[in-house]
Amino acid sequence: MSVRETIDPNASHWSWLAFDLWFHRTQRGLSLAQVGLIAKAARGTVSNWEAGRLRPQDDHMKRLDSVWNTGGHFQRLLHYARTGHDPDWFKQYIQYELAADVIKIYHGQSLPVPVQTYEYARSLLLAGAGVGDIEGALEVRLKRQEMLSRPQPPRLWILFDETVLDHLVGGRDVMRDQLHRLLDLQESHNVTMRIVPSSAGAHPGFDGPFQVLTVRNRDIAYAGAQIGGRLIEAGDEVRTLTIRFDEIGAEALSRSASRSLIEQKLKELS
Repeated sequence: MSVRETIDPNASHWSWLAFDLWFHRTQRGLSLAQVGLIAKAARGTVSNWEAGRLRPQDDHMKRLDSVWNTGGHFQRLLHYARTGHDPDWFKQYIQYELAADVIKIYHGQSLPVPVQTYEYARSLLLAGAGVGDIEGALEVRLKRQEMLSRPQPPRLWILFDETVLDHLVGGRDVMRDQLHRLLDLQESHNVTMRIVPSSAGAHPGFDGPFQVLTVRNRDIAYAGAQIGGRLIEAGDEVRTLTIRFDEIGAEALSRSASRSLIEQKLKELS
Protein backbone atom coordinates (compact mmCIF):
# COMPACT_ATOMS: atom_id res chain seq x y z
CA MET A 1 0.00 0.00 0.00
CA SER A 2 1.40 3.38 -0.99
CA VAL A 3 1.62 6.36 1.37
CA ARG A 4 -1.03 8.10 -0.71
CA GLU A 5 -3.47 5.20 -0.22
CA THR A 6 -3.19 5.54 3.57
CA ILE A 7 -4.51 9.12 3.49
CA ASP A 8 -7.90 9.30 5.21
CA PRO A 9 -9.74 12.46 4.04
CA ASN A 10 -11.81 12.37 7.24
CA ALA A 11 -8.75 12.54 9.52
CA SER A 12 -8.07 16.28 9.18
CA HIS A 13 -8.34 19.21 6.77
CA TRP A 14 -4.76 18.52 5.63
CA SER A 15 -5.65 14.93 4.80
CA TRP A 16 -8.76 16.12 2.97
CA LEU A 17 -6.63 18.52 0.92
CA ALA A 18 -4.10 15.80 0.08
CA PHE A 19 -6.87 13.39 -0.94
CA ASP A 20 -8.67 15.94 -3.11
CA LEU A 21 -5.48 16.90 -4.90
CA TRP A 22 -5.05 13.25 -5.87
CA PHE A 23 -8.74 12.77 -6.66
CA HIS A 24 -9.08 15.81 -8.93
CA ARG A 25 -5.83 15.02 -10.74
CA THR A 26 -6.75 11.41 -11.47
CA GLN A 27 -10.32 12.31 -12.47
CA ARG A 28 -8.81 14.56 -15.14
CA GLY A 29 -6.36 11.89 -16.22
CA LEU A 30 -3.35 14.08 -15.48
CA SER A 31 0.13 13.00 -14.42
CA LEU A 32 2.02 14.44 -11.47
CA ALA A 33 4.26 16.29 -13.90
CA GLN A 34 1.30 17.82 -15.73
CA VAL A 35 -0.18 19.12 -12.48
CA GLY A 36 3.26 20.45 -11.60
CA LEU A 37 3.27 22.50 -14.80
CA ILE A 38 -0.11 24.00 -13.90
CA ALA A 39 0.82 24.79 -10.29
CA LYS A 40 4.41 25.73 -11.18
CA ALA A 41 5.87 23.05 -8.90
CA ALA A 42 8.12 20.03 -9.42
CA ARG A 43 6.63 16.58 -10.05
CA GLY A 44 8.05 15.36 -6.72
CA THR A 45 6.47 18.30 -4.91
CA VAL A 46 3.02 17.39 -6.23
CA SER A 47 3.60 13.78 -5.18
CA ASN A 48 4.48 14.97 -1.67
CA TRP A 49 1.32 17.11 -1.52
CA GLU A 50 -0.82 14.08 -2.31
CA ALA A 51 1.03 11.95 0.26
CA GLY A 52 0.60 14.62 2.95
CA ARG A 53 4.36 15.00 3.33
CA LEU A 54 4.49 18.59 2.09
CA ARG A 55 2.07 21.49 2.31
CA PRO A 56 1.28 23.67 -0.72
CA GLN A 57 1.27 27.45 -0.76
CA ASP A 58 -1.51 29.86 -1.71
CA ASP A 59 -0.24 30.55 -5.23
CA HIS A 60 -0.11 26.83 -6.04
CA MET A 61 -3.76 26.33 -5.08
CA LYS A 62 -4.83 29.54 -6.80
CA ARG A 63 -3.39 28.29 -10.11
CA LEU A 64 -5.14 24.92 -9.79
CA ASP A 65 -8.47 26.56 -8.94
CA SER A 66 -8.15 28.86 -11.92
CA VAL A 67 -7.23 26.22 -14.51
CA TRP A 68 -9.61 23.56 -13.16
CA ASN A 69 -12.42 26.08 -12.58
CA THR A 70 -13.17 24.75 -9.07
CA GLY A 71 -14.67 27.96 -7.69
CA GLY A 72 -11.83 28.39 -5.20
CA HIS A 73 -12.15 24.89 -3.70
CA PHE A 74 -8.45 24.29 -3.05
CA GLN A 75 -7.81 27.80 -1.72
CA ARG A 76 -10.63 27.31 0.80
CA LEU A 77 -9.34 23.90 1.82
CA LEU A 78 -5.86 25.33 2.35
CA HIS A 79 -7.30 28.17 4.44
CA TYR A 80 -9.26 25.85 6.74
CA ALA A 81 -6.37 23.39 6.99
CA ARG A 82 -4.13 26.18 8.24
CA THR A 83 -6.62 27.63 10.71
CA GLY A 84 -8.21 24.41 11.97
CA HIS A 85 -7.00 21.77 14.41
CA ASP A 86 -4.61 19.15 13.05
CA PRO A 87 -4.32 16.03 15.27
CA ASP A 88 -0.89 15.36 13.77
CA TRP A 89 0.31 18.95 14.20
CA PHE A 90 3.53 18.15 16.10
CA LYS A 91 5.34 16.59 13.13
CA GLN A 92 4.73 19.71 11.08
CA TYR A 93 5.68 21.96 13.99
CA ILE A 94 9.09 20.24 14.24
CA GLN A 95 9.70 20.94 10.55
CA TYR A 96 8.86 24.61 11.06
CA GLU A 97 11.09 24.79 14.13
CA LEU A 98 14.04 23.38 12.19
CA ALA A 99 13.57 25.97 9.43
CA ALA A 100 12.72 28.97 11.64
CA ASP A 101 14.76 32.16 11.52
CA VAL A 102 13.13 33.62 14.65
CA ILE A 103 11.38 31.83 17.52
CA LYS A 104 9.46 33.75 20.18
CA ILE A 105 8.32 31.75 23.21
CA TYR A 106 6.23 32.66 26.22
CA HIS A 107 6.09 30.07 29.02
CA GLY A 108 4.28 30.60 32.28
CA GLN A 109 4.73 27.57 34.52
CA SER A 110 7.98 26.01 33.32
CA LEU A 111 11.00 26.68 31.14
CA PRO A 112 10.57 25.87 27.43
CA VAL A 113 12.18 22.86 25.76
CA PRO A 114 15.09 24.68 24.01
CA VAL A 115 16.67 25.68 27.34
CA GLN A 116 15.86 22.68 29.54
CA THR A 117 18.60 20.52 31.04
CA TYR A 118 18.25 16.75 30.79
CA GLU A 119 17.24 16.32 34.45
CA TYR A 120 14.84 19.28 34.40
CA ALA A 121 13.12 17.88 31.30
CA ARG A 122 13.01 14.40 32.82
CA SER A 123 11.44 15.72 36.03
CA LEU A 124 8.73 17.53 34.05
CA LEU A 125 7.95 14.41 32.03
CA LEU A 126 7.77 12.26 35.16
CA ALA A 127 5.33 14.75 36.69
CA GLY A 128 3.11 14.77 33.61
CA ALA A 129 0.32 12.25 33.35
CA GLY A 130 0.10 10.01 30.32
CA VAL A 131 3.76 10.06 29.25
CA GLY A 132 4.60 6.40 28.74
CA ASP A 133 8.00 6.42 27.03
CA ILE A 134 9.95 8.91 29.15
CA GLU A 135 13.31 8.15 27.54
CA GLY A 136 11.86 8.43 24.06
CA ALA A 137 10.25 11.77 24.86
CA LEU A 138 13.54 12.99 26.37
CA GLU A 139 15.42 12.03 23.22
CA VAL A 140 13.01 14.08 21.11
CA ARG A 141 13.36 17.11 23.41
CA LEU A 142 17.16 17.01 23.43
CA LYS A 143 17.21 16.53 19.65
CA ARG A 144 15.21 19.74 19.25
CA GLN A 145 17.86 21.65 21.19
CA GLU A 146 20.37 20.97 18.42
CA MET A 147 18.90 23.91 16.51
CA LEU A 148 20.80 26.24 18.85
CA SER A 149 24.16 24.83 17.76
CA ARG A 150 23.59 24.74 14.01
CA PRO A 151 25.76 27.02 11.79
CA GLN A 152 22.96 29.59 11.48
CA PRO A 153 20.84 29.17 14.62
CA PRO A 154 17.46 30.88 14.98
CA ARG A 155 17.08 34.11 16.92
CA LEU A 156 15.46 32.86 20.12
CA TRP A 157 13.39 35.21 22.30
CA ILE A 158 12.00 33.75 25.54
CA LEU A 159 9.69 35.28 28.12
CA PHE A 160 8.73 33.47 31.33
CA ASP A 161 7.32 34.33 34.73
CA GLU A 162 9.48 34.76 37.83
CA THR A 163 7.52 31.98 39.52
CA VAL A 164 9.14 29.52 37.09
CA LEU A 165 12.43 30.06 38.92
CA ASP A 166 10.79 29.34 42.28
CA HIS A 167 9.39 25.95 41.27
CA LEU A 168 11.88 23.35 42.51
CA VAL A 169 11.46 21.04 39.52
CA GLY A 170 13.45 17.90 40.34
CA GLY A 171 14.77 19.39 43.59
CA ARG A 172 17.43 21.93 44.52
CA ASP A 173 20.31 20.25 42.68
CA VAL A 174 18.39 19.99 39.43
CA MET A 175 17.29 23.62 39.68
CA ARG A 176 20.84 24.80 40.39
CA ASP A 177 22.07 23.10 37.23
CA GLN A 178 19.13 24.52 35.30
CA LEU A 179 19.81 28.08 36.44
CA HIS A 180 23.48 27.70 35.50
CA ARG A 181 22.35 26.66 32.02
CA LEU A 182 20.16 29.75 31.74
CA LEU A 183 23.10 31.97 32.65
CA ASP A 184 25.29 30.22 30.07
CA LEU A 185 22.66 30.67 27.38
CA GLN A 186 22.36 34.36 28.21
CA GLU A 187 25.88 34.71 26.82
CA SER A 188 24.74 33.48 23.39
CA HIS A 189 24.29 36.25 20.84
CA ASN A 190 21.16 34.60 19.42
CA VAL A 191 19.34 33.95 22.73
CA THR A 192 17.48 36.58 24.74
CA MET A 193 15.66 35.59 27.93
CA ARG A 194 13.59 38.05 29.91
CA ILE A 195 11.59 37.47 33.06
CA VAL A 196 8.18 38.85 33.95
CA PRO A 197 8.46 39.73 37.68
CA SER A 198 5.78 38.62 40.09
CA SER A 199 5.17 42.29 40.87
CA ALA A 200 3.72 42.71 37.36
CA GLY A 201 0.58 40.97 38.54
CA ALA A 202 -1.92 39.76 35.95
CA HIS A 203 -0.73 40.07 32.34
CA PRO A 204 -1.76 38.78 28.87
CA GLY A 205 0.27 35.58 29.31
CA PHE A 206 -2.10 34.23 31.94
CA ASP A 207 -4.17 32.60 29.18
CA GLY A 208 -1.38 30.06 28.57
CA PRO A 209 1.94 29.42 26.79
CA PHE A 210 2.46 30.04 23.10
CA GLN A 211 5.13 30.40 20.44
CA VAL A 212 5.47 32.40 17.23
CA LEU A 213 7.92 31.18 14.58
CA THR A 214 9.11 33.14 11.58
CA VAL A 215 9.82 30.77 8.69
CA ARG A 216 10.91 32.37 5.40
CA ASN A 217 9.17 35.68 6.24
CA ARG A 218 5.96 33.91 7.27
CA ASP A 219 4.71 33.80 10.87
CA ILE A 220 3.29 30.58 12.32
CA ALA A 221 2.03 30.16 15.88
CA TYR A 222 1.56 27.39 18.39
CA ALA A 223 -0.82 27.72 21.35
CA GLY A 224 -0.25 25.35 24.26
CA ALA A 225 -2.97 23.55 26.19
CA GLN A 226 -3.52 20.57 28.45
CA ILE A 227 -3.29 17.19 26.64
CA GLY A 228 -2.24 18.84 23.36
CA GLY A 229 -1.56 22.12 21.62
CA ARG A 230 -2.70 23.69 18.39
CA LEU A 231 -0.69 24.78 15.39
CA ILE A 232 -1.97 28.01 13.80
CA GLU A 233 -0.65 28.54 10.30
CA ALA A 234 -2.55 31.63 9.18
CA GLY A 235 -5.19 34.16 10.14
CA ASP A 236 -5.81 36.79 12.78
CA GLU A 237 -4.82 34.49 15.65
CA VAL A 238 -1.17 34.52 14.55
CA ARG A 239 -1.15 38.32 14.54
CA THR A 240 -2.92 38.36 17.93
CA LEU A 241 -0.23 36.16 19.51
CA THR A 242 2.55 38.24 17.95
CA ILE A 243 1.07 41.35 19.55
CA ARG A 244 0.51 39.50 22.83
CA PHE A 245 4.19 38.55 22.98
CA ASP A 246 5.11 42.22 22.76
CA GLU A 247 2.53 43.10 25.42
CA ILE A 248 4.00 40.54 27.81
CA GLY A 249 7.48 41.79 26.96
CA ALA A 250 6.43 45.27 28.03
CA GLU A 251 5.93 43.86 31.55
CA ALA A 252 9.25 41.97 31.60
CA LEU A 253 12.58 42.96 33.10
CA SER A 254 15.45 43.97 30.86
CA ARG A 255 17.92 41.32 29.74
CA SER A 256 20.52 42.41 32.31
CA ALA A 257 17.97 42.70 35.13
CA SER A 258 16.68 39.23 34.23
CA ARG A 259 20.20 37.85 34.50
CA SER A 260 20.61 39.47 37.92
CA LEU A 261 17.37 37.87 39.06
CA ILE A 262 18.53 34.42 37.92
CA GLU A 263 21.82 34.94 39.81
CA GLN A 264 19.86 35.95 42.91
CA LYS A 265 17.68 32.83 42.72
CA LEU A 266 20.82 30.71 42.26
CA LYS A 267 22.36 32.15 45.44
CA GLU A 268 19.17 31.32 47.33
CA LEU A 269 19.60 27.66 46.30
CA SER A 270 23.20 27.49 47.55
